[in-house]
Amino acid sequence: MVFPDRRGAATLLLWFALASPAAATERLDIQVGTKALPLLTNKMSGDVPMAVVYDPANADSKTDAEGIKKNVDDGIDAPGGIKLSAMLVGVGELSKLSTAKIAFLTPGLSAHFDAIGAAAAGAGVLTISTDIECVKAGKCILGVATKPSVTMYYSKAASEAAKITFSQAFTLLVKQP
Repeated sequence: MVFPDRRGAATLLLWFALASPAAATERLDIQVGTKALPLLTNKMSGDVPMAVVYDPANADSKTDAEGIKKNVDDGIDAPGGIKLSAMLVGVGELSKLSTAKIAFLTPGLSAHFDAIGAAAAGAGVLTISTDIECVKAGKCILGVATKPSVTMYYSKAASEAAKITFSQAFTLLVKQP
């Protein structure tokens, strides 16, 4: 996608905000995160495995992971005909990221950002988190905030480490912390 000016980018940003119906936060976060997939330079298609990274020692993290997996298993309308399939990956099993193309992190993983970032970068996995601190630390590529409004954050450092690139228009749509 090429935009002749910022108005086209603003239109796409508005599309990000309006394209997903109001739903449970976890579902909306996933839907918003997947809206960036068509802007990857190396497009994903078909069946796309998604790791849901969580801390098994943290009950809230485990509950969030199970909710995210259920939402994905129930069907997320990912653009471009992508069909996501989710698998739970505990922070002690990060080698499993090599079988995923996307990793969606539950909140509460700040103690594991370095390990997750390194494993994801080594496997070339697109990381998405609702914890914007992960993006600010350069360990997650995308951060999604859906309240009070929809905002996407982007870490160029994490993206470069994982060798994941987006179209030029993408940088107009996101905040870089």
